[in-house]
Amino acid sequence: MRVITHTLGCRVNHYESQMIRERLSDLPGTGEVHVVNTCAVTSLAARKGRKLIRKLRREHPRALIVAVGCQATDSPEELRAAGADLVVSNRDKARIREVISAYLERTGYRSGGYVPLAEERISRDTEQIRANLKVQDGCSVACTFCKTWQVRGPLRSKPPAVAREEAECLAAAGHPELVVCGINLAQYGEDIPGRPTLADLLRELLRVPGVRIRLSSLNPEGVTEELVALFAEEPRLCPYLHVPLQSGDDRVLSRMGRPYTAAEYRERVGKFLEDVPKATFGADVMVGFPGEDEAAFRRTYKLLEELKPLRLHIFPFSSRPGTPAAAFPDRTPSAVKRERVRVLEELGRSLSRRVREKFLGQVLRPVLEERADGMWRGHAENYIIVALSSAGHGRGTILPVRLTEVRESFCVGVMEDNQDL
Repeated sequence: MRVITHTLGCRVNHYESQMIRERLSDLPGTGEVHVVNTCAVTSLAARKGRKLIRKLRREHPRALIVAVGCQATDSPEELRAAGADLVVSNRDKARIREVISAYLERTGYRSGGYVPLAEERISRDTEQIRANLKVQDGCSVACTFCKTWQVRGPLRSKPPAVAREEAECLAAAGHPELVVCGINLAQYGEDIPGRPTLADLLRELLRVPGVRIRLSSLNPEGVTEELVALFAEEPRLCPYLHVPLQSGDDRVLSRMGRPYTAAEYRERVGKFLEDVPKATFGADVMVGFPGEDEAAFRRTYKLLEELKPLRLHIFPFSSRPGTPAAAFPDRTPSAVKRERVRVLEELGRSLSRRVREKFLGQVLRPVLEERADGMWRGHAENYIIVALSSAGHGRGTILPVRLTEVRESFCVGVMEDNQDL
C-alpha cells in the first residue's frame, strides 16, 4: 500500500509521523492510506484537523483515511463525522500497523496500555535535515487551559542509553543536528529508576560524535543550574532555549496553573542568557486569558521587553472544552485580544531585530537547510536564520559564517575562510 502522512502540530507529532511512516513502509495490499496526525492544542488546530480530513475524503474517496493523535484521542466522533474511516488514539499510535492491519482484515483490535517510550524509535527523519528525537511524553502539571496533558497519557521517558542508540542511527543517516523533543521536557526522567535529569540525558547524547544537540520547548522549571552549566561548557549544545512564558503576571500565571512566577522566569532565562556564550531564547505568550486586565498585560509586555526574545509566539486564549479555564469568568473581549496580539507582534519584531543586530560581525554556524533566491538558508546554533550566497556546499553542511547584514526575519553573512573557528 502507498502510505501518505499529514502532520499538524508540534515536533513530537512530526517525530511520531516519521515513526508511522517507518512502521507502515511495507504495509501489504494495494491502494492508498492517508494518515492524519492531529493536534488539539487550540480550537483552530482542531478545525484544521477536521478540514483536512474532509478535504482528503473528497479528493481520495477510495483511500483509507486514518486519524491519529491528540484530536483523535480528544474527539474521535468529530473526526469520524468529518470522514475518517479509522481513528487511533495516542494510546495506540505506536501500534498503528497492528490497528490498521486488524481493520483491513476485519479481525478486530483490542486497545492496550501505552507502549514504553524505549520502543518508539526512528532510523532517520525523511522530512527534516535537523532530525527530531523524542525522549519524553505526557505531563502532570495540568495547566487549566491545556488539553494536551489530558490526551497524552502518563509521564514516560526514554532511557538515556536508548536515546543515545537512536541518536547514533540518526547521525549515521546524515543528520548534522538533533532536536530533542517531548511534551514536557522539564519532567524528563521522573518516571525512570534513578531519576536521570535532562542534563544527564544530554551528556549521554553528547557521546555521539559528529552531531550537535538542540532542545525544543522547555518549561521554565526545567532551566536548572545544572542544565545551564552544561550548556555553558559544551559547544555542541545549541545555545538557544524556547521557554514558554504565557504571562508575565503572577495572578494570571496562578490561574493558569503554571508552576512558576514572573520573577522565577526572569531569573532562570536571565541566567541562561548571561552564562551561555551566544545564547538567545524564544517564548510563547498567551493573551486574553480570563482575568487578564490591562495591568497584567503590561507586566507581560515589560518582562518581554526586558529579556528580549529572539522568537516570540503569541496565541490568543482559546477556550477548550473539558478544561477548567473554559468555565472561568472575566472573559477578555475578542477585539481586546486581537489588539494585544498586534502589540506583542510588533514588539516581537523589534526585539528580534535588536537581538540579531548584537551578532553583526560575529561568526555563527548555520546548518544549510534550503536554497531560495540564489541563497542558502539555515538555522545557526543560537537559532538565528542565516542566509549566504554561493556556499559551494550541500544541504546539511554546517559552516562558519560572519554576519554582515540584518534583514526583516534573518541575517545575511559571508563564509569564513578559517574552517577551524
